[in-house]
Amino acid sequence: MKKSVFYLLILLTACAPKLKSTIQLALPALSNNALVVVLDISDDQAITEDLVGSIVAKDGGLSVNCTYYENILNLKDLARKAGANVVKITEHKTPDKWSTCHRLKANIYYIKTPKTYETQIEWSADRKLTWDDFKGKPDTLKYPNTLALTNSGFGYESGINMFKEGKIFVRSVFNNYDSWVVPEGRNDYVLRHEQIHFDITEIYSRKLRKELADASITSDNVAKAKPIFERVFSEMERRQTRYDQETQRGDKKETQEHWEAVVELELAKYDLYKSN
Repeated sequence: MKKSVFYLLILLTACAPKLKSTIQLALPALSNNALVVVLDISDDQAITEDLVGSIVAKDGGLSVNCTYYENILNLKDLARKAGANVVKITEHKTPDKWSTCHRLKANIYYIKTPKTYETQIEWSADRKLTWDDFKGKPDTLKYPNTLALTNSGFGYESGINMFKEGKIFVRSVFNNYDSWVVPEGRNDYVLRHEQIHFDITEIYSRKLRKELADASITSDNVAKAKPIFERVFSEMERRQTRYDQETQRGDKKETQEHWEAVVELELAKYDLYKSN
């Protein structure tokens, strides 16, 4: 008796997240590097200016490349194409048993001065801090004799991928409403001191990217990232403290200039790790 053997070949195709725009106000597209401010779902700022429409990033079926970080980038691109510069998240579904994706819905707006709505600034060589970015209320009781305070930090996110090892994404950000300046501190010299605090944060975010890469950390072994992150973050905090101590919070100008030169060199040292 001859047996018949049948082989069933199943081809699985990974798709990008499904992106959709609903536009009610036709505007010219913005440039690819135009500032787009993203407000998360908990942000309660009232936006009274022009509503351009709504955008969605959802699971397209066996989707990959749909972490929160990646889908925020996707929504920013959709907003720019629609001529919008503020994205307000209205719905956020985190990965669950039904989907490995972050699924987002948002309203998009065109605003003449989008920086007024910023709550975080991602570090960029092309975007230096200004005093308008310091939106917090000075806490002179907790920080006496302090002219300005910069609140910045970095974190990481792991992508889930059914077909290959998912990437790890690292971001360094300045937190606008936790950073402040007193009136007598509003000068260029103090601002340079605060910019270096943010630059130091960026150095250690790049160092984290390097160490995660050196340790071959992916979504498959992401638990190993936590002790590396905690160690690098602690190194950054000690460095920030030493910077303030050695410059006497910027009062020692020669030491301040030395730190500025060192930070510039270290940013260049980790230039290969400046992006994800």
